[in-house]
Amino acid sequence: MPEKPISEDDPIVSQSLAPHYVICMVILMATLFWALWDEDFGQRPWKAFQHEWKSRYSAFLKSARTQSATSEKEIESSADYQKLKQDYETASQAAAPRIKEINEKLRGLGADILAVQNVFTDRRAYVNASTYDIETTSSASSKKSKQQDLDEYKAKPSSVEMPDGKKRPFKNFTELEDTYNELKNERTQLSAEFF
Repeated sequence: MPEKPISEDDPIVSQSLAPHYVICMVILMATLFWALWDEDFGQRPWKAFQHEWKSRYSAFLKSARTQSATSEKEIESSADYQKLKQDYETASQAAAPRIKEINEKLRGLGADILAVQNVFTDRRAYVNASTYDIETTSSASSKKSKQQDLDEYKAKPSSVEMPDGKKRPFKNFTELEDTYNELKNERTQLSAEFF
């Protein structure tokens, strides 16, 4: 296709658009400065009040701090406060042996739980996987066979090496699970007593 010739009357070719661009730039710059002024000063006539309030409130807080420090010293020197402080210290000293005992028991229970958990977690994972497999199997004979295998696995004895180095035997999976749950319950009760 042949190209069309450019018309001599085309305003883009025949005259400069620079004055139009200059006028648009001046208008855009004027609206930009107006928007900035309006955002910072025009729409916020309360800024002067805000600044004055800040300085007055800061002065108030400084005076209130000195008054509260004085009030605090007065309260701390009162007989009621001294009695309460003495009662608190007496109660803290009386509870210190029990707190120490609970902390030691919690440390021991944590170690026992960790030892039992190492064995119990693996066995529970196998039991859960087997249970899921049984539930999703469609064949009745396969279900029965898998259930038998699971029951045999649950009936197998296991042993746990406790933190003191002794092996603790468990007759079956249920006994292991009950021991694990009892240890966790005991830890929960001691923690509740402590806090």
